[in-house]
Amino acid sequence: MNRRLRSLCLAAATLATTVTAVTVVASTAAAADTTCKPAANIFTMQADGDLWVYPHAGPANGSFSWGAAKQVGWGWGGKTFAGPNGWLFNITTGGELRRLRYNGSGWDTFPGGGQYETFGWGWQKYVESANRSKITVDADGSFYTLEGDQLRWWHYEQDTRQWAPGSGRVLDTGWSRFDVIAASGNGGLQARDSAGTLHRFRYHRATERFVAHDMLPSTTWQGQTRLFSAGGDVYYAVRPDTGQLLWNRYDEYVDNGAWQTSGGNVIGTGWGTDVDITATTNDCSVSGLRTPAYPHVSDDNAVAPRVITPASGGTHLVDINSGNEVIDTYSTESGWTSRVVGGRYSGVSSPALDDDAGTAVVGVTEFETGDVKLITLRDGQWQAQSLKGGMEFTPAVVRRSDGTHVVYATGDKNNGPERRGRAYFRQQLTSGEFLAWRPFGDPRTGYFATPSVISRGDETTIVLSTTGLKEWFRHSPGTAPVHKGRLNSNTTQVVLTGDGQDGILAVGYFHADGKNQIGLLREKADRSGFEETWEPVGGGMPTGAVYEPIDAQLLPNGSVAVSALVDSNQLVVSTSSVVGGREFLPWKRVTPEGYPHTFYVEPGLGLTRSGDVALAAMDSNNAHHLWTASVTPDPAAPLQFTGGKLG
Repeated sequence: MNRRLRSLCLAAATLATTVTAVTVVASTAAAADTTCKPAANIFTMQADGDLWVYPHAGPANGSFSWGAAKQVGWGWGGKTFAGPNGWLFNITTGGELRRLRYNGSGWDTFPGGGQYETFGWGWQKYVESANRSKITVDADGSFYTLEGDQLRWWHYEQDTRQWAPGSGRVLDTGWSRFDVIAASGNGGLQARDSAGTLHRFRYHRATERFVAHDMLPSTTWQGQTRLFSAGGDVYYAVRPDTGQLLWNRYDEYVDNGAWQTSGGNVIGTGWGTDVDITATTNDCSVSGLRTPAYPHVSDDNAVAPRVITPASGGTHLVDINSGNEVIDTYSTESGWTSRVVGGRYSGVSSPALDDDAGTAVVGVTEFETGDVKLITLRDGQWQAQSLKGGMEFTPAVVRRSDGTHVVYATGDKNNGPERRGRAYFRQQLTSGEFLAWRPFGDPRTGYFATPSVISRGDETTIVLSTTGLKEWFRHSPGTAPVHKGRLNSNTTQVVLTGDGQDGILAVGYFHADGKNQIGLLREKADRSGFEETWEPVGGGMPTGAVYEPIDAQLLPNGSVAVSALVDSNQLVVSTSSVVGGREFLPWKRVTPEGYPHTFYVEPGLGLTRSGDVALAAMDSNNAHHLWTASVTPDPAAPLQFTGGKLG
């Protein structure tokens, strides 16, 4: 103890020669503001079992200023780490997870008269030397643990004395490369890799998404041990070779981050022999960080009805009515009937089918919260699962070969000055659990609208809308989506479909000869991108206003069908006449001349279980219309649709 106090005094006397010069790195946005209490309480558990508290009175700027050290415990062992508001946690060698609270002058007493309470068992791995730095607590009391390849989240409600729902869930994978994690603020994390480099993450608990994911700062702070934080992105560490206690502060920006100093300010010596060093995690706080703003969910109810024929039987037309309720219009032995599945939602995604399970899954976004939900049709019944997210538009859903799902969405504009929408994905583990939302794409680009997606094997191609542009990505299991390029398109949205020869077509509008036309961009043969020149579909369009978006569907004979709505009452279809070819049959009107109904949404294409092509639409009175056509082996044969209003 006396040696530690002498070291602190020595550091004060030699401060001018030991403090590293501040090297603030410029950024595209102003740094967040950090404020601290008069002192940050740093606790040390020493080898002899003594527990001391050292009040650091310069946490906001890393200056040398210390209050009087005080011994507050004896006989401590196992693993000790701090949380917010004076809470300390101790894991015994037997695996008990205990909580205690230091109130500034002593220890609180729990019911029954003890000074600690056990609230977990089986945590002994974090006493082991290899795992001592793989558990941390943030400013709201959330625990984060590294378990093999996984990052897990836990939260113990101190007042109610119980674990919060979802505690223990996996937030992310790919973390076996890290050997140290340290939390700061609400969800802020630094993770150290084998080279000593720190990586920045920030998890937003309310929306279950990473606001920042694997940022690498433009200046590094490497090679430190016993990394811990007092909150507010104020971090402390110990140099293993000298025992110096270092202070540093992290500034998170829109697309990167930076440490306040390149090596940290030296604020003490003789700290290399402590078993554990930790700090109260809310003695500092930070304002101005980007956080999800209240979602202004876009009203996307004018979407095509989704034609679903699950293996369990029946035909379902699923879409949103004018009241933003999900409506399922389905076939029965006596005809057709409709039911409300839920509401209020912005729109319905294309379905992800699982023939083995007989299920169909669609994604929706809730108006009031921006929560993304997956609604599963199983044996004629619907079940909803919330994925949260705080998103702005209807999501897109794909199913991989192992039966897991991946959901893509564009988020609401955050509270930062740039107000940009981000792109996110959330993928499912084979256990059925979903990882947290992860951002992808350029953080300096604003993304909006429902992503367009198509899977080829387990690789997903994604097209995102930006202002006047389309960007496309490839996504494989175990990775993040990779940006590949841009599409030559300024249409609101494109539809992705197959070309019958394992290629991809992007179908949408393009402008030529002074008018909008429907066409497609074809994937290049080497799959490196899409061609630049739009190919017209079906020749000249019928006269009248053409509504967007359109729909497209690969048919069993290898041809491609494209549908559109013209002048609010003409449903038209064109199909390619050769498998993989560039020739399309002329547009054919499906609704008869003088059809006495108007439509406020474009039609939706789908396939029935028998292989027929189905065209569905909802009219202005929320009534459904359905036409079907047999698909012959000859792609050159025009489709012959029959049908009309249901009911």
